[in-house]
This record gives sequence, C-alpha cells and structure tokens, in this order.
Amino acid sequence: MKIKEMDKLTKHFDTYFEQSDCLVIHPVVDCGEHIDVLLYEPSEKYPFWKLVTMGASDYKMPSIDNTIANRNEYIMFVDASEDLTKIEIVGWYHEKLLSVAQFASSNSTHITYGHSFEWENDDPNDEMVGAFIEFPQVIENANVLRCKLGMIKTIACLQVVLLNDDELKKLLEIGPQEFSEYLYPNNNGRAHFLCERHRSERF
Repeated sequence: MKIKEMDKLTKHFDTYFEQSDCLVIHPVVDCGEHIDVLLYEPSEKYPFWKLVTMGASDYKMPSIDNTIANRNEYIMFVDASEDLTKIEIVGWYHEKLLSVAQFASSNSTHITYGHSFEWENDDPNDEMVGAFIEFPQVIENANVLRCKLGMIKTIACLQVVLLNDDELKKLLEIGPQEFSEYLYPNNNGRAHFLCERHRSERF
C-alpha cells in the first residue's frame, strides 16, 4: 500500500472512530503480503478496542454481482476488558485478524458481508474456531463502510466477529441475516458484536 493510501485510510478511521490515537502494528514476518494493523484504544463514545488492517486491500478480489467493493480492509472490535497493551494478548487477536484478511488473496476468492470461516484448532484453551463477516453497524456514521483511496480504488471496511463452536453451529442453523440480528439486535437486547478470547455470555 502506498504512503498516500495509508494516510487516507488512517484518516478515514480517525474520522469515523472520532479519535486519532492509533498505534501501528507491523507484521513480524512479511510473506510477500504486507498488512499492518491499526490499534485504537477504547474511547468514551466507542468503549472497546478497534483493530483495523491496512494493506489487505492491495489484493483486488475477483468481481462478483451485488458486491460492496472488490477490495477489503477488516475491522475487529474487542471487549475493553481485554488488555491489548500486553503483547501476548494483542498478538492473539492480531493473528486471528490477519488469518481472515489474508484468506481472499491466499485462495483467489471474494469475501464480503455474510461470509464465514472455520478453522482447525488444536489448542484446547482456544475456544474460537471461526469468524463471521459483518457490517460495522456500531459505528454511528454508515459511511465508515467505504473508503475511497484513489480515483478508481474504493475499499469496503468489513467487521470480523470471532465465533466459538456453539456460535458457529447457530450461524449454520439460522443463516447470516438472522445471525447478524443476534449480533446487532434492533430492540434493547444485548449486542454480541465484540470479540473475546473466552465468551462471557453464551448464545
């Protein structure tokens, strides 16, 4: 990603998150696909951590009908109780986010809203076994969804929600639209869009 594009993307999230205190996390290993991650602290308006990829949109996905864009960056909202100032904790989320962000290019495919992922997990202490791609509905201004990086380069900013086994099974049972309504209920129900390493509340 060019420096000018990085500046535009950072300004985009500074604007819609209404804060400018992000820390840039650089990849430890660059396997030909350089993706940084912007880390924003919890704020009064949005009291949770925000992690955002910067570089996933260098990959132009194959075109499909009715898509938002053919390039994506990915957002993850993390519960404020998680201490992302600790390397081992932010590293865990960083790894999960990058595994989703690299999927489209690694598999020459298109990723958009409603898609989900499942992965093998050999760690008995890691209960997250998949992810769901959502719109970042918690952000007040819906324009956060799209960012124009150039004359013909517009990207979609999509949310990654980590899922445990029960949630993944429920997603497959009820489908993406109803599952989205569970993550972001229209009434006064509890929202479940935040990521946690260990679910504090079951589905």
